[in-house]
Amino acid sequence: MKAIQFSQYGAADVLQIQDVDQPKIQAGQVLVQVKAFGINPIDWKLRSGAMKAFIPLPLPFILGSELSGIVTEVANDVKHLKVGDKVYGRTQHAYAEYALIDADNAQIIPEFLNFREAASLPSGSQVAYSALKTVGNIQNNQKVLIHAGAGGVGTAAIQIAKSFGAHVTTTVSTRNVELAKQLGADEVVDYSKTALTTLTKDFDLILDSIGGQTQIDSWDLLKSDGTLVSLVSDESAQFQSAMQNRTFNFMRGVQKNSTNEVHQLIEAGKIKAVIDQVYDFQNVADAHVKSESGRLSGKLVVIIS
Repeated sequence: MKAIQFSQYGAADVLQIQDVDQPKIQAGQVLVQVKAFGINPIDWKLRSGAMKAFIPLPLPFILGSELSGIVTEVANDVKHLKVGDKVYGRTQHAYAEYALIDADNAQIIPEFLNFREAASLPSGSQVAYSALKTVGNIQNNQKVLIHAGAGGVGTAAIQIAKSFGAHVTTTVSTRNVELAKQLGADEVVDYSKTALTTLTKDFDLILDSIGGQTQIDSWDLLKSDGTLVSLVSDESAQFQSAMQNRTFNFMRGVQKNSTNEVHQLIEAGKIKAVIDQVYDFQNVADAHVKSESGRLSGKLVVIIS
């Protein structure tokens, strides 16, 4: 089968289409003919070598953490899926014509979604759900601040927070103000025009996917019993002396398995796909360059025809 892999760390051009062996199914898994997969920031961070001290990879390596496609083989112990099912979910090594996925992470694609839409949803939605609900314990009527509201996690987080009845404020660039409003944000902050430090200090929950000074400034925007969840870094040494009753969490990856909960929200139309651009399999390097630019309005998706 064809797969996109890299044999050395570096820029996007290290990604190459190669012939590799089709993965062999194991207990609890299904084999999927991949129709589309999502691009996430973790992909280019791994490819560039920026994370090799924390997550060393066995090279050559196939990236990809979410997919959609058609089941072509089912392990004997899997009873709820069958050959021919159209599925989507989080997995590993999705940059390929065929990929394995744990059956517990796979869901049937709702009829109103196509493959590219389905592939855009699992990773960002489950990360956002983990941060807001599993870790942040979001509640109805809470005031929530979501940074980078136009990214893959941010677009999902706005919708998930609204589904729990929260009052949502989000930070975006000028060109994404309207998108944030369409997703349901109650207040939209154009970070190029409004300093974070000028916001009212009354947030119950803040989701940080930027880190650095943004995280430090966000800490001061919490209520006395508020919670800050970061996906990218731990700057708490800068504010531990003022912890009071506030809580800081540096969340590393999806917490627990929220596949079913997120799928239910998607089926109910409470999380909708937001796609910035679609690429062909041969142009994954271009998708990486776009992702690294940080100028996104939703997810980047790659299709395999």
